[in-house]
Amino acid sequence: MKHLVIKNLGPIRKAELELGQVNVIIGMQSSGKSCVLKTACYCTWVEKRLELAQKPNGFGKGTAFIDIMADYYKMTGYIKENTYIAYETNHLRFSYDHSKQQFEMQWKSGHWNWRRPKVSYVPADRNLVAAIPGWSSLSLDGNMIEFMSDWDRARRFVKQENNVLDLGISYSYDSDSNSDSLRLENGNPLMLKESSSGVQSLLPMFIHLDYLTHGQYKDNNRKISYEQKEERKNLLSTIYSKLYKKKLHDGAVREVLTIDGVDYSFSEKKHEKRFQEIYDHYTKTNHSEIFLEEPEDNLFPPTQCQLMNWMTKRAQEHNDVLFIASHSPYVLNQLIKLDPKGLTVFFTHPSEGKERLYDVRQLIVQEVHEIYDSGVDMFFNFELYV
Repeated sequence: MKHLVIKNLGPIRKAELELGQVNVIIGMQSSGKSCVLKTACYCTWVEKRLELAQKPNGFGKGTAFIDIMADYYKMTGYIKENTYIAYETNHLRFSYDHSKQQFEMQWKSGHWNWRRPKVSYVPADRNLVAAIPGWSSLSLDGNMIEFMSDWDRARRFVKQENNVLDLGISYSYDSDSNSDSLRLENGNPLMLKESSSGVQSLLPMFIHLDYLTHGQYKDNNRKISYEQKEERKNLLSTIYSKLYKKKLHDGAVREVLTIDGVDYSFSEKKHEKRFQEIYDHYTKTNHSEIFLEEPEDNLFPPTQCQLMNWMTKRAQEHNDVLFIASHSPYVLNQLIKLDPKGLTVFFTHPSEGKERLYDVRQLIVQEVHEIYDSGVDMFFNFELYV
């Protein structure tokens, strides 16, 4: 369960979303789809930081919560005096009220059942990695820099993809020259930066998604920094102090678990086992939470459908969460046709009033089926669902 409320942020007047495992938001341009997507991604990341620190840290200081978000996504102009964001899962709930400059959070009973996700936002302008080889030296927003860094790791791990989506295009990465190349069905070689706009948009997304949904679980070369090691050490100490240290009595030590050179004592075997489980859940990636902006960019409609088939099938391997913002009826209809577990559909629509603002509505099952029956025509008849 994941519940998100957004009020007075950019073009969004009000959005209240119950997110499932596969989510798609549609609507006209500049109606707040990316705003919703970025907020959902940011809140998922904040939840991760709160869980790993076991305290609010900097988020509880004045406007820090909204300032971090605005800086990372370059959304300063979207923040209003009465902006409000609330987020709730089975593990915690938190909210930020900009009118009061106040961040609040509470743990829930399912707190220790949290599983560590890899959180990734895939932007619409992802083809920059192909068009600009020297992207690392550019001044970009934090979200774009992180995507490019993740793409770089993904291509170094994947190295080669044959016949991507049955399109007759194979990909390879050369670490010596730090370059990406393609081989067409006729055998002709081609550099990624020389390929079509569709290929430049598709391949970085495909390689990155392949790594997120499959490759990262086999990547044994991932190293953690000194700061991450210290974070894990502090996390382990906090978990132990909160859950088990008080349960020990003099002479009651029966089990001792050693992690990274530190001994943890327990009065019962089941406590030791549960402590290890919680630590593993907090330090090992359990699944990916992927926020994907306009996957249809520059893609032929049947290719859009092939991509949705591949993505939904891959997401099932580790119960990955997908949230897609799209303008495409083909993306939407293919998702409805596939009917993956936890599918939810949202759309933005003009709210009442003189100012051009938008609300977000979640469609019920019957309406989702009506959309599928209407096909492309649904995009010309949004008013039927308001």
